[in-house]
Amino acid sequence: MQEVFYEESVDTHNQSSAKKKFTLFRVVSIISFICGAFSIVLLLTMTVPESGIGTPQIIMIVFLLVVAAGFFVSGGLMARKKHGFFLSYDYTFVSGELRISKIFNNRRRKNLYRLTTDRVIKVGRVGSDSYEKVKRSPDTKEDICTPNTEADDDKEFFYIHAQTNVGKKVIVLECRPQLVLTVVRYINRPGILEPEFNKQTIRK
Repeated sequence: MQEVFYEESVDTHNQSSAKKKFTLFRVVSIISFICGAFSIVLLLTMTVPESGIGTPQIIMIVFLLVVAAGFFVSGGLMARKKHGFFLSYDYTFVSGELRISKIFNNRRRKNLYRLTTDRVIKVGRVGSDSYEKVKRSPDTKEDICTPNTEADDDKEFFYIHAQTNVGKKVIVLECRPQLVLTVVRYINRPGILEPEFNKQTIRK
């Protein structure tokens, strides 16, 4: 069979807003870690009376530990949450395999899926009857692999129902029809494309 290669990327639409949110959460996380460290320093520098540690000191120790833990936890949450704003995805189809990657801040890449064509069950448009039916299946989970809620003018939301290493998934992509049609043509298996695919485009 002839070698096939097709690649697309999708970026966050409002990148300026995403960058501002990323910076804000990053600053807040740094401040939280600093405040947590300062609370630990206060705890370590507490003066212990000659009579020993009493109730007031125990209350203060517990208070500083709780405050420090609160700052460290919130700092960790903010540091993790900041990566959820400035995202992009790469979709690459190399003969027999669809690769989906998530990119954080145009720097760090996380490979999400490497789907061989024998694992693809059905392909179609998001919003179609077939999509709603597959999505309601109790043994299938949805994974939205786009940072946007509205597709670009030249793209649409498509789904790929597939058997992955962690169970059945409905993977939502924001891409041009050429990508899914390339996958379908390569598989060339009856029933792989939803029946209503060639009807009027459904957009969400």
